[in-house]
Amino acid sequence: MKHFCIMANEEKDPKGYMANRLADSFRSKGCRAYVVPPMVPGDEYGELMLEPGTECAIILGGDGTLLRAAKLLQPSGVPIMGINLGNLGFLTALEYQDAEKAIEQLISDQYRIEQRTLLQVDFQGEIAEKTAMNDVVIARAGFSRLIRLRLLVNGQVVEDYRGDGVVIATPTGSTGYSLSAGGPVVSPMAKTLVVTPICPHMLSARPLVVSEDDVISVEVFPGSRSMEKEAQVTVDGDETLALSVGQTVTVSRSEATIPIVMLEGISFWDKVHCKL
Repeated sequence: MKHFCIMANEEKDPKGYMANRLADSFRSKGCRAYVVPPMVPGDEYGELMLEPGTECAIILGGDGTLLRAAKLLQPSGVPIMGINLGNLGFLTALEYQDAEKAIEQLISDQYRIEQRTLLQVDFQGEIAEKTAMNDVVIARAGFSRLIRLRLLVNGQVVEDYRGDGVVIATPTGSTGYSLSAGGPVVSPMAKTLVVTPICPHMLSARPLVVSEDDVISVEVFPGSRSMEKEAQVTVDGDETLALSVGQTVTVSRSEATIPIVMLEGISFWDKVHCKL
């Protein structure tokens, strides 16, 4: 790789110092590198202008920053690599203090590109505009109330949940909300999806691991004190849609994927050991 785009989270790199320093390091080694406007949490980014021939986008921030950048860059097909400026950093390839080493590995082709699964959300027969790289969450809309949800896999009823909701996660997203709700850690290249109930008020409810080719549906059932908008669906924590009793959300694997650059010698399981 010889041509790089660099994008940072404005809150993590407010003056662009780290992004510009990284670009200078690439240029000093004979590469082309340019810095695009930073992402501002909570604001729409607008149109991302990439230089023709860009081979990799370097994202400075945490997991949330990388998720947003992945959605912006997905139509271009440009691989992305995250450098962690946040807290956990499960999705990022390395920490900022190791950036110089990363530059050497990138320009000497010591890396691999992993195609990460995306989820497509179908709401009442209407495909949502946004896909999920991490997870789709169907959760209660009210406070201190249980909701009832029916889970179906490929049209077959699997479980009727009573609780706070359910998380449907990709392998990449298995270290996010799903993990906090008691779900398993899954290798990011596994061909599976994870279904994890949130605070179920029932002893039989357990996380499920299904094939990535399965179609998962969640139907909202009436409760003892149902509200007009009983639940809500959230896609990667970024898009929320209200759900009424009787409505169904269907989640399936998208045909699109996200190309993620991982450096040789850095193991996902090393991250799990160090960060958990």
